[in-house]
This record gives sequence, structure tokens and C-alpha cells, in this order.
Amino acid sequence: MSKKVKITLAIGLQLAMIASIGDFVGWPYMKYVLITSGISFGLMIIFFIADNIKE
Repeated sequence: MSKKVKITLAIGLQLAMIASIGDFVGWPYMKYVLITSGISFGLMIIFFIADNIKE
């Protein structure tokens, strides 16, 4: 995996973890954090496919 894929995967996982804990605790705006996490996972998939096409 390239560096872009690893970075977007790490960001997506961290945001998902923050959103799950924040939703459990009752923090506001966790819906938007989950949406951002989903976007990050989508970008990770796109970067992963693009890297595999290059090889």
C-alpha cells in the first residue's frame, strides 16, 4: 500500500473511533464526524484501486 492509502485509512479509522465514543458519551455533531469518516474510507478505496491499476 502506498503512503496515501495508509494515511487515509488511519484518518478514517480514527474518526470512526472518535464518533463511536462520542455518540456513546453524547457529544454533539458526531453525525458529521461519521460522514467525514465515510468520505475518508471512500477516498482510501479510490486511492487503493488507483495504486493497483498503476502496478
